[in-house]
Amino acid sequence: MLTPSLNEGREYSDNSDPSTSAVATDPSDHSSGEVDTSRASTSTNKLLEKYNMSYLENLPEVFKYGPITKKARTEPLSLYTCLEAFLREEPLVPEDMWYCPQCKEQRQASKKLDLWRLPEVLIIHLKRFSYSRSMKHKLETFVNFPIQDFDLTNYVADKRSSRSQLYELYALTNHYGGMGSGHYTAHIKLLDENRWYNFDDSHISPINEDVKSAAAYVLFYRRVKSDTSSSDAAGSRRVRDKTSYRH
Repeated sequence: MLTPSLNEGREYSDNSDPSTSAVATDPSDHSSGEVDTSRASTSTNKLLEKYNMSYLENLPEVFKYGPITKKARTEPLSLYTCLEAFLREEPLVPEDMWYCPQCKEQRQASKKLDLWRLPEVLIIHLKRFSYSRSMKHKLETFVNFPIQDFDLTNYVADKRSSRSQLYELYALTNHYGGMGSGHYTAHIKLLDENRWYNFDDSHISPINEDVKSAAAYVLFYRRVKSDTSSSDAAGSRRVRDKTSYRH
């Protein structure tokens, strides 16, 4: 399952801000249980001295480092843009610097995700809920996702694969509401009828308009069978059939 991020500000992995992080005092000191902020500030400053902040300047907008703003994104965001940001090499923030076991020091590092191969059914989970140290909110960004011809050929790392990387949408779930409460519905395409239906609790009705909306939360795609892969599969079955009857 893929989880592309939609937020304009990238939150910290442990919901903390490096400028306010603290180091606890010695557990043997039972005097007050307070936090030594002076030691924390010194430790943070030493980390920042080793960190080259220029690596964070050219990040894609969906991975931008810094606090989350209340201002909602108004322009549509392509699903391809989300995938490119999801797969782009990402420098780790100062508090997540990699500890080198050889030199025994924290080093600046980056991480990267790759798609090596894709399943027959691809589920994409859009990040609709964002959390930071001081606030949490729902992301209402409209994501323009393909319904037909979702081509992932250029996003698969294993270039030796001859399988079709073309997908079509057959279902999606929607979330309406905010952080405190909400309601889920589903849009499902009946392949036999080639028609979309809306599933809202016990009520089912046909859909006569576009299924795309800012409420889209989870997307369900299925691989499109190409003519080449179908003929190869048929040939493979014929070989197995001939072999099974050979005496």
